[in-house]
Amino acid sequence: MKTPRLLIVDDEEATIFGYTRYLTKCGFSIQTAKCLQDAKSSVSTEHFDAILLDLRLPDGNAIEWIGELHSAHENMAIIVITGLSDIPTAVKAMKYGAHNFLTKPVNMDDLVISIKKSLEVEELRRRDSIHQRLAPQKAEPFFGNSPAIEKIIQYANVAAMNNTVVLLHGETGTGKGILARWIHDHSARKNEAFVEVNCSSLKGELLRSELFGHAKGAFTSAIKDRPGLIEVVDGGTLFLDEIGDMDLEVQAQLLKTIEEKSYRRIGENKVRTSDFRLICATNRNLTEASVNGSFRKDLYYRICIFPINLPSLRERKEDLPGLIKHILLSYSYDKFPLDQKVVDTLINYPWPGNIRELRNMVERGLLLAQNEPLAVPHFPGLEKTSSILSAEQKEYTETWNLEEIEKSHIMLALKHFGGDKYETSNALGISLSSLYRKLDKIQQQQQTPV
Repeated sequence: MKTPRLLIVDDEEATIFGYTRYLTKCGFSIQTAKCLQDAKSSVSTEHFDAILLDLRLPDGNAIEWIGELHSAHENMAIIVITGLSDIPTAVKAMKYGAHNFLTKPVNMDDLVISIKKSLEVEELRRRDSIHQRLAPQKAEPFFGNSPAIEKIIQYANVAAMNNTVVLLHGETGTGKGILARWIHDHSARKNEAFVEVNCSSLKGELLRSELFGHAKGAFTSAIKDRPGLIEVVDGGTLFLDEIGDMDLEVQAQLLKTIEEKSYRRIGENKVRTSDFRLICATNRNLTEASVNGSFRKDLYYRICIFPINLPSLRERKEDLPGLIKHILLSYSYDKFPLDQKVVDTLINYPWPGNIRELRNMVERGLLLAQNEPLAVPHFPGLEKTSSILSAEQKEYTETWNLEEIEKSHIMLALKHFGGDKYETSNALGISLSSLYRKLDKIQQQQQTPV
């Protein structure tokens, strides 16, 4: 556990000496300032967990600074210690953001208790402020019960019992994020934070700032210190989804952080440490990417210590009945058994979008069913697409590969939705940006002479 850093602001030498000596023995790291100007300078360049603030200082009354201090450093505990004992001053200080108001002379044991309680409150507030960035807690997921999935769960159990880096590989929608969370929830770190970052949605400096944080003034919009997710996830698990899309510059910084368990915020020289467990995921061939230079070889070797490959849904169709029932139960559907024609339609479909596409289609079917039993018409276009694909796959069994099947399905889905790319991406269970990338690739292939 890191040592709490305190800034003592007081103009009396004896007071500073007494506080410093006692609080150092209690395990705090102490820095001091004798006036407002020195205090503001220290706070602007260094991080403190708490500040002990005298109000009457040689260069002014510090009470007006409390509001500014609280706004700029929302997770810093502010404890006012002063000779002023009037109630209006205490109320004003608390209104501006002070955690406690103590009058001199202060009982040192009471002071330590006050500091520790204030730090605990701020830690709770810090955790609450980042709850939207943390992956939500979910019920125990159902992955299936095929031999392929049983093997995956065995690997996941081994990963959960260790702290080694895990690399999850599989197509979009195969459940890499769900498996990453499952590994965390079954590990010794389960009571700590699980933080997910999608590396394809953030680029360059934005991703660097999100991961490593930044110091106040590091760039134009950096109006205050901001911890990065690596700092937030200290003790927990960091899940980097789509790591294959990470910029090379960020890859280099991440590699150093993994190796040394230390990092610097952007615009800061101070070296910080974080004890986090790393899980990565990608749908790209990182071996190929490391050869062509789009992914660092040294980083690839570092994260590929314990790889787990998730099979596509079409490779384990025996799991489909169980997955369909599990998804329907999650939506409180209870009209079982399902019409066999519905089951056959869903099983015969190739599901290039995998489990994500399956969930989207089932949800859409339930909306169209309007509390009636599910029937084939509640899955418009699915039966037609399945039959077309089946006929085409039968004709080209020996020559078609997975990429061609995906291309055909994308074009059929796009045609079904009248060229609406947003509806198509939702139906396929992929992001709009991923759909655009796939369409660009298809267009380039069509322009390449055979």
